[in-house]
Amino acid sequence: MKQVKALFEPLMRRVVWQMRRGHGSFLTMEFGTPHLVVREPIVPSLDHSDRVTRILRRRRVDVTGDWHFWVEYGDWRISTADGVLTSDDPPGSSSDECLRDLEGQRLVSVVPGSHAQSCGFEFDLGGSLDIWPSNEIPDDQWSLYRWDGDIAAFSNTGALIFEKADPNERIFKPSP
Repeated sequence: MKQVKALFEPLMRRVVWQMRRGHGSFLTMEFGTPHLVVREPIVPSLDHSDRVTRILRRRRVDVTGDWHFWVEYGDWRISTADGVLTSDDPPGSSSDECLRDLEGQRLVSVVPGSHAQSCGFEFDLGGSLDIWPSNEIPDDQWSLYRWDGDIAAFSNTGALIFEKADPNERIFKPSP
């Protein structure tokens, strides 16, 4: 847990923004200064479907933060003053308001979660996010992407794995 706390130290007192649910239990959020990311159109190969071809021909513009936090294959629970949302709740339920309740809160601590090999994130207005290993998919619970290309992933075994988008550059290393 000491390494995880050190990893999130630069995010402390930062506002979480653009909270989104994705496919399945995916959950994403941004921290820090926003940046525009532009993906130019891609020439599709002949074997792509019409739908994929149409999507690839588009220029895509996204806003991302200094840090992009992606809950991939972990189960999670968000608690706020006005409700609870879990990764098991169907998207679009009234509990999705918890995403908006947590958005804008400042991260104040990273603590051991309520399950084995889990992490808890606490926010300044009383919100919390608990993430634990999924029983269905034995893969990384979450990943933290830094604007400069550094990536850290937290596995279901509780190990931190560090990567770099450009292997020729050094990766960030939290203090031991």
